[in-house]
Amino acid sequence: MKKVILAFALFVSVAGVTTANTPANSSTATAVTSARELANALLLNEAQYVKVKTLEGVRIEEVKAAQASLTGDALTASLAVIQEKFNNALLLVLNPSQQKAFEALKSGQGVPAIAQGK
Repeated sequence: MKKVILAFALFVSVAGVTTANTPANSSTATAVTSARELANALLLNEAQYVKVKTLEGVRIEEVKAAQASLTGDALTASLAVIQEKFNNALLLVLNPSQQKAFEALKSGQGVPAIAQGK
């Protein structure tokens, strides 16, 4: 489970880079995949999953727009702002135990047992 979660964290950090050269419907697939991985890791209900999928789609589109118009330090700063905006919006969707699990996931500690339903 830790390997899956760490792989997801890595995926989220590079998803914007990999989506730059893919067709538009691949962005949708990426958003669905990312949202489903978060849903599994954080035990999201269906309403939360739909919101997270929407947030992920918006994040991917913002990353693509930034990559198309910015370079260097400006791109790096913009990507950091986009990711922070996504993280903050995601935290608003999650309940307190899911928020703790997400923070642990971001820091590379894995998902706490409470978020795994144990």
